[in-house]
Amino acid sequence: MEGKVKLPLLKKPPPLLNELLDPLGGQWSKTFRTPIRSYNAMFAMTSMGGKVDSRVDDGRSPYIFRLNGQTHHRIGTLLPNNGQDPQFAQLYFYDTENEVQHRMDVFSSSPVNKDLDPSIVDALV
Repeated sequence: MEGKVKLPLLKKPPPLLNELLDPLGGQWSKTFRTPIRSYNAMFAMTSMGGKVDSRVDDGRSPYIFRLNGQTHHRIGTLLPNNGQDPQFAQLYFYDTENEVQHRMDVFSSSPVNKDLDPSIVDALV
């Protein structure tokens, strides 16, 4: 083949993701795609930790993410401590009747996440 690579066609995503990712999909799609990193992080069982250097990303150039020092993962225990809200992997196992609200609560403290849609979270759960 002399350096030529033939990749298989991508499989179609499930109908829900296809609708959410469609750039012509309307307001629901836009509401999902704009903060897509937050939705992705919401469904991660761990969270990357480290000292983030936010001085390098002033918003005038392409997105830059720089960590200083040691990188680690935060996963937490299987159940939350008394009086604490569930986080990380606990969101998958603890109080599943209120799973959507718990996920929304974890992300509500950041102004970047103010536009997350509970109906999208519920559909993805």
